[in-house]
Amino acid sequence: MSALADRLAARTLELVDIASESRHEAEIAAYVEDAVGEPTWRDGETLWYAETLGDRPLVVLAGHLDTVPAQDNIPGRLTGDAVEGLGASDMKGGVAVMIEIARAWLEQPGSRELDLNLLFFPREELPASESALPLFFDTVSGIHDAELAILLEPTDNTIQAGCLGNLNALITFHGVSGHSARPWMAENAIEKALEGLAPYAAIEPRPVEIGGLTFTEVASITQIEAGIATNVIPDRAVANVNFRYAPDRSPSSADAYLRSLLPEGATYEHAGDSPPARVVTDSPLVQRLRAAGDLALEPKQAWTNVADFTSRGIDAVNFGPGATRYAHRRDEQVEIKALERAYASLWSFLTGTV
Repeated sequence: MSALADRLAARTLELVDIASESRHEAEIAAYVEDAVGEPTWRDGETLWYAETLGDRPLVVLAGHLDTVPAQDNIPGRLTGDAVEGLGASDMKGGVAVMIEIARAWLEQPGSRELDLNLLFFPREELPASESALPLFFDTVSGIHDAELAILLEPTDNTIQAGCLGNLNALITFHGVSGHSARPWMAENAIEKALEGLAPYAAIEPRPVEIGGLTFTEVASITQIEAGIATNVIPDRAVANVNFRYAPDRSPSSADAYLRSLLPEGATYEHAGDSPPARVVTDSPLVQRLRAAGDLALEPKQAWTNVADFTSRGIDAVNFGPGATRYAHRRDEQVEIKALERAYASLWSFLTGTV
């Protein structure tokens, strides 16, 4: 392996070995500060590094520090061609790339065509209500000068633009409870749910082309809860419908669409929504990044924090070394050559050199 590959692998392994489940990111934030230096702005475990000259396009590299809960996969290990362990793919490999680029950027300023800022933040793996980003966007004015934010989420070293919205709705079916030996004296909410959920189950995947990329809009019934006892006809059944809607819909139109399918007698509760991201394939900086690493351009068939940026007028894409197929798995891992390729692509993009 090259010296760069060795550094990236070692850095990733060190990060993996720091437990940083969501809400417990203090130790890894301290590690980042020790490796990169004192941040320009800090709030808890959110670290912002800003150094701009003001006369060139500003690019922000961003990544989260937390992981999902461990699955007996910490500490990590080197396997020869990969780093294995909790968060290796999502997204400590990406954080390692960010750290190494930050250190090289300070040591080798060269002829800079772009300005570079970095953002490390906690609690990405939790619901949006616990996100650290709204406070950051409201407090740090410099982020709004960015012309492109690159989030180093796992993308298999492709550029993934846009993202689907993520709407959850609770559909409640009402009946009358009673003895299961005399069901004709009751109204079975489960039976109503089986019939009433049919329109939601029948929603077909909808391909939508935006900016030359095809997103697939889908709806799924992801949870259902009902039942009082084995000998009681239930009077209530609640189902969760998860709607991953395409960027051509607004949050209000997505909500209205699900409401339009509500059967008579059922009730609808909006249970949370993360709007989709604007698709920025026409951005000159995205095209520059694509050319720098000869990178494929794909749609983001999920929701990510790019939407937090684009909703505030900041162009943003996902690009990172992690393998999507390994994210959140017990055998989570990132290939060392993928780390090296991500670094080389970003360095070439930022500096105009190989």
